[in-house]
Amino acid sequence: MDALKNASIQVLLVLFGFARHDGRVNMASENLAHHLEVLQQKLEQGKGYEQALYYFLDEFAGDARFVQQCEQEEALHLMAALGHVATTALGKGASIEQSRAFRLPQFRFIHGNAAVSGRIVLFFYFEEVDTGLMALIPGTKGGTEIARFRLTGGLAGNPKHN
Repeated sequence: MDALKNASIQVLLVLFGFARHDGRVNMASENLAHHLEVLQQKLEQGKGYEQALYYFLDEFAGDARFVQQCEQEEALHLMAALGHVATTALGKGASIEQSRAFRLPQFRFIHGNAAVSGRIVLFFYFEEVDTGLMALIPGTKGGTEIARFRLTGGLAGNPKHN
């Protein structure tokens, strides 16, 4: 539980532009292919999705060159899926607001953040394997709730890239 609480604090620091507490500089941009492969493996393997979130925060968050390589995108198909995941997690209707999505087209990877019911949503998604992660901060019981998701049916394809 303490690890999830620490991750929540780290997410808030990153989202609001504060430096990391350990002073380390994130350098995923130096070898994006490798770091995205590791992130995808952590997301696909096992049930400990928080390891994928920690890896994303440790290696990608705060890496200015990583963010500069991304293209801003609406990602309406992802926002619809995230709204559904948030509704399930909260146990009541929820809509995604203030969303920001960024895409690395050469890697078919999308990441971003949003707000839902006064909470922060952090997410990333691998188009090639139709798998993503959403972190809801704080979760319904405090800390962070993490969910892995897939897009199905009409949500699976991004109409912008068909």
